[in-house]
Amino acid sequence: MRNVMRLPGARLVLHAVIVIVVWLLLTAVNNNVDPLMNYYIALVAMYATAMFGMVILVGMSGQVSLGNGALMAIGGYIFALVTLNWQTVPILGVPMNGIWALVFAAIGGLVFGLVIGGLGARLRGPYLAGLTLGIAVGIPAIANRFPALLGGETGLQLTVPYPEGGYAVAAATDTDFVEQLPTSQDVLPSAGPSGGDLLTADNFPSAGASVGPGDLLTADNFPSAGASVGPSDLLTADNFPSAGASVAPGDLLTASNFPSPSASVIPDLSGTDLTGGAGTGGDLGIDPGFILEKWQASLAIAVACIVAFVALNLVRGRQGRVWRAVRDDPVAAAVSGISPGGSKVSAFVVSSLFAALSGAVFAQILAYVGPGAFGLGLSLSLLVGIVLGGRSSLIGAVIGAVILVWLPEFVAGLANDRGWNEQVTNNAPNLIYGLLVVVVVLVAPGGLMGSLQALVAKVTKR
Repeated sequence: MRNVMRLPGARLVLHAVIVIVVWLLLTAVNNNVDPLMNYYIALVAMYATAMFGMVILVGMSGQVSLGNGALMAIGGYIFALVTLNWQTVPILGVPMNGIWALVFAAIGGLVFGLVIGGLGARLRGPYLAGLTLGIAVGIPAIANRFPALLGGETGLQLTVPYPEGGYAVAAATDTDFVEQLPTSQDVLPSAGPSGGDLLTADNFPSAGASVGPGDLLTADNFPSAGASVGPSDLLTADNFPSAGASVAPGDLLTASNFPSPSASVIPDLSGTDLTGGAGTGGDLGIDPGFILEKWQASLAIAVACIVAFVALNLVRGRQGRVWRAVRDDPVAAAVSGISPGGSKVSAFVVSSLFAALSGAVFAQILAYVGPGAFGLGLSLSLLVGIVLGGRSSLIGAVIGAVILVWLPEFVAGLANDRGWNEQVTNNAPNLIYGLLVVVVVLVAPGGLMGSLQALVAKVTKR
C-alpha cells in the first residue's frame, strides 16, 4: 500500500475517492429525511466549511483568529450584491446564478485574505487576536454606513426559490409572481369604472363628521351568489349606504356571509401549468415536488465536500508541512529557507476563501444578509467549535460543526421540559460553550479528535 501511495497523483486520487464517497452518503441521507433535518444538515455543512479554514489558520499555522465571522460576512454580502444587481456575469455574458455568485464570493474572500494576512503577518499572540477582533466588529458595522448599497441595519432580503431561478429582493419577486396570475379582465367585462367611482380618501367622511351604523360595510353591499358581476358592481363610494340607513345585525359582514368551502371563489386555473412545463394557460414556474431545504442542504454539502478535498490535499501535502514548521519554530523554518511571513499570509488567504464560501452558503440558507447574522458571536462560535472538535483535525472541524448545531437545540428541548424562562434558554448555550472550552483545554488540549487520536496511538503502541 505504501508503494502505491508513492506513485504520482496517488494521494490526490485517494482523497478524491474519500470525498466522493462521503458526498454520496450525505446526499443519500439528505434525500431521505424531513425538511427540518435538511436544514440542520445544511447548517452543519456550512459551519464545517468555515472551520476547515480555521483548522488551517489556527491548528496548522498557529495563528489565533477571532474574525472569521467577518470574513463570512464578506462572502455573504458579495453573494447578495452580485445576485441582486447583475443579471449576467460580466465579460462572459452568461446568466447570473448561484454558482457564479459563489465564485465571486470566493474571489472576494481571496482579496480580503491577502489584505488581512498582510496586515497580520508580523503579529503574534494577543496582538493578532486584537487585529482580528477589530475586523470581526468593524466589517459587519460597515453595512450601517452604506444603507443604500448594503441595506443598513435591516440588511438585504433574498428570495432563493430555485437553483436555476436567479435571486431577487423578496418584494420584487412577489410582484412578479402576482403579475403572472389571471387579472380581473379574465373574469370581468372589458369595461371599467370611471376614476370617480374608485374608493379614494375623498370618499371617507372628514375627521369631524359623524359616522352612523349605516356607514358600515354590510352584506347588502355585495351581489348575490348567482348574480353577474360587472364593472359597476365593484366596491366604490356609491356602494355604501347613506348615513341615515339602519343596519340590522344580520347585515353585518360575518363568517356566515362567506361562501361554503365547496363553493368556487377563484378563477379556473385548470389550464395553467404549475410545474414549469409548457402549459396551455400560462406558466407560473412552480414545481410542487421542490423542497427548498433539501436543495439548500445539497448545495451546502457540495461546497463542504469541495472545500474538504482542497483542505485535505493542502494539510497532507508540502504546504501543510510548511505551515507546521512555521507554527512550531519560525526561526528554524526561516533558516531552512521557508518564509514565515509568506506562510502566514497563505494560511490567511486559504482560511478567508473557505470562510467567504461558507458565508455565501449561509446567505442562501437564511435568504438574508445583515449585520445581525455575522456578528462577533459567530466568530467566537467558530473558534469554540474548532477548540472542542480538535484544532488540528479536519474531522474535528466536522465534530465542532455538529456541536454548534446540536447544542442549542438540545438546550431548547431541555428548557421546554424544565419550564425555563426565555432569558435562561437564550443564554444557556453560551454558558455551556464556555464551560466546555474550559474543560477541554484542561483535560483534552487537542480537543475531542486529538484525545481520540492520542488514545488510539496509545492502544496501538505507536
